[in-house]
Amino acid sequence: MDSALLIVGHKEEWLEWLLFKICVEEEKFEALFAALDSTDGGESGDGFSAKHAFLMGTLSKCLTERPEEVSISNSFALHVFNILKHAAETLDFTCRGSSALPTGCPGIDVLGYSLVLLKDICAWEPSSSETEAPVDSLLQAEPSSSGTEAPVDSLLQAGLVKRLLKYLGELEPPSTIRKVMAKEQGDQQPALATAKVCPYNGYRRDLVAVIANCLHGRKQVQDEVRQLNVIMLLLQQCVIDEGNAYLREWGLLAVRYLLEENEENQKEVSELQMQEPILTPEVAELGLRVEIDKKTGHPKLVNSS
Repeated sequence: MDSALLIVGHKEEWLEWLLFKICVEEEKFEALFAALDSTDGGESGDGFSAKHAFLMGTLSKCLTERPEEVSISNSFALHVFNILKHAAETLDFTCRGSSALPTGCPGIDVLGYSLVLLKDICAWEPSSSETEAPVDSLLQAEPSSSGTEAPVDSLLQAGLVKRLLKYLGELEPPSTIRKVMAKEQGDQQPALATAKVCPYNGYRRDLVAVIANCLHGRKQVQDEVRQLNVIMLLLQQCVIDEGNAYLREWGLLAVRYLLEENEENQKEVSELQMQEPILTPEVAELGLRVEIDKKTGHPKLVNSS
């Protein structure tokens, strides 16, 4: 393919679908992605170029807008996962991002578009299924009951959930929790000194969104989360976080899928004890504060005056 076609900002619909057909349906993605390496000397220090970012963004756009018109192979899904791992291992997570995708930084954009692709891939079902639903509306397709293995199953076998939980656990807590920690500990927060930050606005949300899609209707994933002792990590995502729009909604959805028809997970959550309440700005603005009822151990709202 003439590299001139991959000019950043090219918005021709025919080009978008040509790229999607070549990369996804004809399974030439790995070859084309590799062919873009060092083709113009414009790659960043992490090995990704603006052409890589454009390609990933284009594929993501096609899959997000018309999931019912595409076919996703297991090999494509696994290649995207491999790109995500490479990007996550080579990028610098010490500089907090200030913009959403696209950021203009090829490596960060490749990382982000990989997650967006995986989010949609993990909700995608073969066309023979009658239970498809677009993921961006927070409606999930039922796991396939046909004999055809969905790409998400290959991703799960490759360790997708464990990897994403690792990335999520390496991040600093959401801003709501950080503010409470700052009030209590001041500048003495050694745990946050080594924590990673979100390289773009929406990174944490995208991690949680992929995990939520993997959890839906899959007991083996529910059990894996419990066995990895990260239920609390997912519960911590059910808050507002600056720079991660809709994190709370995706966090609540992930927890819902985590507990759905899983007695072991429900039991573990029910046995958690409230340590201390967190006063959010939304509650404070109403003239209220949260207290723990000494008799029941449950939180309750009281007037702050």
